[in-house]
Amino acid sequence: MPPQEGKLEPSNMNIPQTHPRLVSPTTGKLVEYSPLTKEGGSSRNAPPWLRPFFSLRVQLLFAYCLVLIMAVILVCMLTYQQTSSLSIALIALGVVAIGSLLALFFTTILLRPLWRVTDAAQAIAVGDLKQRNRLPLRLPPQDEIDRLAGSINEMVTRLEHAEEMQRASEQRFQRFFSDASHQLRTPLTSIRGFTEVLMRGAKDDPETALRVLKRMKSESERMTYLINDLLTLSRLDEHTVLKKQYVNLVGLATENIEEAKKRVSNGRTITLSITTQENLGLQGDRERLKQLLFVLLDNALKHGRTDAEGIITLQLDRKDNEAIIHVIDNGNGITKEDQAHIFDSFYRGRQTSPSSNGTTVVGTGLGLTIAAAIVRAHQGTISVTSEPGKGTDFTLTLPCID
Repeated sequence: MPPQEGKLEPSNMNIPQTHPRLVSPTTGKLVEYSPLTKEGGSSRNAPPWLRPFFSLRVQLLFAYCLVLIMAVILVCMLTYQQTSSLSIALIALGVVAIGSLLALFFTTILLRPLWRVTDAAQAIAVGDLKQRNRLPLRLPPQDEIDRLAGSINEMVTRLEHAEEMQRASEQRFQRFFSDASHQLRTPLTSIRGFTEVLMRGAKDDPETALRVLKRMKSESERMTYLINDLLTLSRLDEHTVLKKQYVNLVGLATENIEEAKKRVSNGRTITLSITTQENLGLQGDRERLKQLLFVLLDNALKHGRTDAEGIITLQLDRKDNEAIIHVIDNGNGITKEDQAHIFDSFYRGRQTSPSSNGTTVVGTGLGLTIAAAIVRAHQGTISVTSEPGKGTDFTLTLPCID
């Protein structure tokens, strides 16, 4: 006899008892069963003696037997005048009994693939995605069961991908939150220390007090920049709707070049190179794109060569329907280890570059992260090519319009 279907038993596993456990009709194992009918549906309101008839196997068996009985009755009516009524009754009962057993046997065989799909789907529904291996997959699909199993398998693939993305997102958020807390704690600790220095008597020495106040102002500005960068990155990560308009990339690049030249006092060369005659217009957020070029030029100013031989080039080109932007410097370059993390939040690399006055370059560590977020928001790409001692080339592609 095939295993009993629909037998509900309590679970002895550590799973919330919100739903009963169903005995699999093929494996005999317990799987959680969650009724899919709405509150007040027919299966919930049916009396206990009627519930077994909601089984598909019972319904098919009942239909087969009903057709068989009708056929037997019809045959008996046609042969009634030729055979005794007792013989007809015995033959009819035998045919119905044998037909019912054969119908039960073949129904069980035909429904077995569907039971396998049901068992696997119920296990997947409670979170065990590895049960997809129990799905009866045949390629190419040969019947409705194969198509159903293939659809469930595709759904599980997407669920696994979504879970991986969620885990990666949670890990990035935790790492970002930890780094942000550390970065905010550093200037606050410095300001507190400077305050204690002033309270211990440094305020009575005008020169010392002035030096400490300048350091406090520097740390507070650093914290302000960091908070502003965090807010900018948060808005970009929330997929805030961009204020898109037509932007002339040549005009925007010229504006950023002029502003970058104002920040240079050591004779470095900053040039704009346009290597195409095609239109370089795009649909985007002008302020965000301006911030993008500012970040890349500022990065080149900080980490490129700081003497008169330093050269920074902003190169514009177009290929097909994409605007290509290069920000090139001839500085110390970036190691391969750093290139893999250059767009990560708060990553400053293993090399530090001195500024023009010999001090160490200090930043929030979010500039390139913000640049990458702005590029993604405009459906573009950003990459870096660099060799130690030979300079760095940041390459951007953005959708261009005619």
